[in-house]
Parts: sequence; structure tokens; C-alpha cells
Amino acid sequence: MKPELYWNQEHPMIVRIRFGRGRLVTNRKGKNGRAARLLASLLTLVAISFAIFGFWRLGQDLDILGDFVFPTGLLSHWQVWIAAAAATQYAVWRLMRYSKLSEPENSEATPEESATAKAAARAS
Repeated sequence: MKPELYWNQEHPMIVRIRFGRGRLVTNRKGKNGRAARLLASLLTLVAISFAIFGFWRLGQDLDILGDFVFPTGLLSHWQVWIAAAAATQYAVWRLMRYSKLSEPENSEATPEESATAKAAARAS
């Protein structure tokens, strides 16, 4: 970023700032793969929580477990919690499939080797 100063008769001073070229916008598949993988790992925990609530409610219906946190309403049914867990896990599966689109298929390099190669490419 280097400002260039020009003198003009009409305007006392014009300052132009030129920025370097940023990343190019691409249409490649799976470009948000890392974000998808992060979201999938967080949603896995949510799916587990939903399943725990579902089995807790089912256990209360069978008089095995204690009182459920939602005694009445839509959230008091075990079917709702199990369906939410299944839907969330399906979303996790789809996100993981999407995240694998960005990975090279025949990548034999370890992460340490690829990090070293990237550093060497930046240095030259």
C-alpha cells in the first residue's frame, strides 16, 4: 500500500492509495471445505445432545429415568428429539461430503511436508 500524491490546479491535493491484488474469486468446488468441516464437528455435538434428550425422555416414559426437563409441549416428546438428532446428523454427513470436495484425492504428502512446501514456495 503506497500512497501517490498528485498536485492539481483545481484540487489542492489528490491522494491515491493502491492496494495489492487480493485473492481471486473462484468457482472451484468445495472452496469452503474447512468451514464446512468445522461446522460438521460442532453439529455432531449438537446431534449427540439431541439424542441424549430423546433417550432421556424415552426413559422417563418407561419409568426408568427421572423427570424430563420439558414436562409439556412439543419438546416433551422423545420422537421430536430423536428426529432432530437424525436430521442434524444427516446435515453433518452432507457437510463432510462437501468438505471432501476441496481435498485432493491422491494426496500422499503429510501435513508437515505440505507446510514445508508452502513455506518454500513463499520464500522463492
